[in-house]
Amino acid sequence: MQNYRVELESVIPKTYRTQKAVDSVNLDVMKKSRHVLEVEADLTSPYNVGLIVGASGSGKTTLARQIFGEDCTRDVLVGETPVIEQFPKGMKYDACVEALTGVGLTSIPCWVRPAHTLSNGQRARAEAALKTATGSDVVVLDEWTSTVDRTIAQIMCAKISKQYRKGARRIVLLSCHYDVIPWLQPDWIIDCNTGSYEKKKSTGGSRLNLPSENVQAALGGILASIII
Repeated sequence: MQNYRVELESVIPKTYRTQKAVDSVNLDVMKKSRHVLEVEADLTSPYNVGLIVGASGSGKTTLARQIFGEDCTRDVLVGETPVIEQFPKGMKYDACVEALTGVGLTSIPCWVRPAHTLSNGQRARAEAALKTATGSDVVVLDEWTSTVDRTIAQIMCAKISKQYRKGARRIVLLSCHYDVIPWLQPDWIIDCNTGSYEKKKSTGGSRLNLPSENVQAALGGILASIII
């Protein structure tokens, strides 16, 4: 187990309006502007899928950068270039298609238009597809389901979880939504709201509330046909 500590603090300027706002509430605004996250976690054991979850401002991104490096959440999508053209030059077309459909981006028009014309949700999935093709030891996706409706977010998580359980590939997702947990089926969870770490049991099943086998089976048909 290793200890990770994140301190987030915002400086409040002493201007007329900010002071007026501070005086209008009966609470310690300075205390509310400081957040400390401390958690002990084992991230050295083998895993395929990890999840860092918590509310906005709880330290998810800062924690991920501390663990996986400052560039782990850097955007890789180029706005003027079609998504299909942004994969590595040596990557075969079928592999590009697999990466795109693997994150739920199955609409061919989205592949061939300049990336800046895509919706927020489409760009998030394109970003995820490109990162899966980088060859990084661990792919980190920051808030990639936050810009889509909850049903699509759950389906996306089920699909990418299935994709990353092939071989030794590893991915860590950052999310402010807890409803993705049963669909993602992470091997471990860090909850930035509570400072807790939970690891999936290696035997005897998981403590997590997973969907039923019938729901999982039904997903196969949905994922094969959905156009987003």
